[in-house]
Amino acid sequence: MPKNKTILIIFFALAVYVAMGIYADISQLTIAMQSFGWPYFILLLFFTSAGYFLRYLKWDIFLKKAGVDLPFRQSFFVFISGLSMIITPGKLGEVWKAWLIRDISGDDLNRTVPVVIMDRMTDVLSLVILSAFGIFSYKEGIYLLTILFFMVLTFCIAITSKSISEKVIGIIEKKAMKYSGNIKNIHEVFQGLLEPKTFISLSLLNALAWFCECLGFYFIVIGFDQHLTIPLSVFIFSFASLAGGVSMVPGGIGLAEVTITGFLQHYGFNPAIATGTTLIVRLGSFWYGVVLGLAVYLLFRKKIIPNNGNRLNED
Repeated sequence: MPKNKTILIIFFALAVYVAMGIYADISQLTIAMQSFGWPYFILLLFFTSAGYFLRYLKWDIFLKKAGVDLPFRQSFFVFISGLSMIITPGKLGEVWKAWLIRDISGDDLNRTVPVVIMDRMTDVLSLVILSAFGIFSYKEGIYLLTILFFMVLTFCIAITSKSISEKVIGIIEKKAMKYSGNIKNIHEVFQGLLEPKTFISLSLLNALAWFCECLGFYFIVIGFDQHLTIPLSVFIFSFASLAGGVSMVPGGIGLAEVTITGFLQHYGFNPAIATGTTLIVRLGSFWYGVVLGLAVYLLFRKKIIPNNGNRLNED
């Protein structure tokens, strides 16, 4: 990602967090943070890390299903490095992982880009499933969940239906004649990844991964000596992650925070506790992932990428 865009995103995040501090009353927020049981933050990092590992397993299985057989060291490096791109709008920057694999092993983008797309599709589907835990507590959210669910369903049907896919490929081929071979190859990879047994099992594994992060949120609430049920915690965290993830706001910054804080206040938390909970949760999930991904990339790229690839910092 260009450095100037990264700086702008960081300044935007700081502005959001300053505004949240002012809203909560900085003095009250300070008192709330001082009362927090910080060992619970370690639990959040543990559950977030466990979630990342489960999502890595899904990622690696998808890669192998697409015919990309990277050794554990390289596959894990690519996946963790890709976390640095969750800061991009809609996490679209994660497609960089496909180019990273090409730099490492030379595997064709026709095979790896569909894997990245399916990785995001299962994220959306998993969060929709988890958000359904508490949808009756926030009935307005059913519209977003329904739209996203049918978008995923429509995509799956279009890929797996022979008649629909042939028509779509035919239209695309007329628009981009020289890329017709690539389109057919990509479609074949998508069909393999959408094999029902693989797709359903990996979506459920991914839901378990996100559930781990929801548990981290649950324990942060306990750290403030507050209480939410696990189903409600799952709903709040997953719905906020979904809302932030599908928006075109970089990293969902602002939208995810406001959603979590708003829900917590709706369920009786005062502004300072609600804001403090949100800030710590985002630090131990979202920002932890960004920093971890960037650190792994910068520390290990010279050992893993031939010719010391440096695509992350290109202008």
